[in-house]
Amino acid sequence: MTRTSPVGPPRGDDAPEELLRQACALVRLCGQDGLIAAVLLGVVGVGVIAQLAAVRPGVVQLALLGVLGVAYAGSAGFVVRSRMTLVAALSSARGNTGSPLDPAVPWRPFALDTALDERVRDGELRRLLAAAHRCSELSWRAVVWGMVTAVSFVIWTMAMVAL
Repeated sequence: MTRTSPVGPPRGDDAPEELLRQACALVRLCGQDGLIAAVLLGVVGVGVIAQLAAVRPGVVQLALLGVLGVAYAGSAGFVVRSRMTLVAALSSARGNTGSPLDPAVPWRPFALDTALDERVRDGELRRLLAAAHRCSELSWRAVVWGMVTAVSFVIWTMAMVAL
């Protein structure tokens, strides 16, 4: 299952402002998807703890809990990978452009009075856009696995009640 993003892949004639706009849109989507996945995982986690506190599970329920755990770990892994991809891309861009690694420090490229070379700037923007695309895909996978986790939780809860 794939999601169509509001922005397409980068083309050779894109202006730097357009590349930056596309990357920002994807990063926003990535954040929203990560939040949705985190909320799903939080609700499922609380539900599992509540069910385990209320009822002692049998062998079948524990086997289904294993399936639930795998889906939970998959979604959580995609959330973490998405975040790490974005942070690595941003730190690489800051390092390659000569800016300080501390984001609180004002960004002053290589020379104090000169701007970045257009070729360097465009290359870094394209790398950031590629990382934003990857981050967006990973966060979408986190949402999909979060939904699988939620459905697995419902099935597991029904098994807890029925058996």
